[in-house]
Amino acid sequence: MIWPGQLVGSKVACERYGIDRSTLVRRIQTGQITPLARLDGAAYVFDLGDLPAAKA
Repeated sequence: MIWPGQLVGSKVACERYGIDRSTLVRRIQTGQITPLARLDGAAYVFDLGDLPAAKA
């Protein structure tokens, strides 16, 4: 079951990994990072639980 706020976009994923969007896309293309889905062939969607913990 998916809860509200559990799905996030590339911006949050980049913040969690500490990388910029171009690095995120490269890592997705090489299989290092796997998004939950890709919407309309453009926007990546991630499960917040699959991302590294937020830095305090």
